[in-house]
Amino acid sequence: MQAERDEAFAKAVEWQSLSPVQSWVLIWAREIEIGRRPDLSPRYTNAKANLEHEDPAVAREALRELSAVLDEAMRAVRA
Repeated sequence: MQAERDEAFAKAVEWQSLSPVQSWVLIWAREIEIGRRPDLSPRYTNAKANLEHEDPAVAREALRELSAVLDEAMRAVRA
């Protein structure tokens, strides 16, 4: 997360815009939301673990679940 933050600030200077920093803050807040919620954290961990599963159906379901978790966390951050 530190590297992403540093990159966002460098882009903000380069682009003369705060949008990269704002994007990073949203991502950071989303990660905190996932980590603090007992309903999202295990789903996130399990989905990430199965993204490269040998069974394509399991990998597809993991991708769908990961997307759902990220979307739910982002909605909570923006609320």
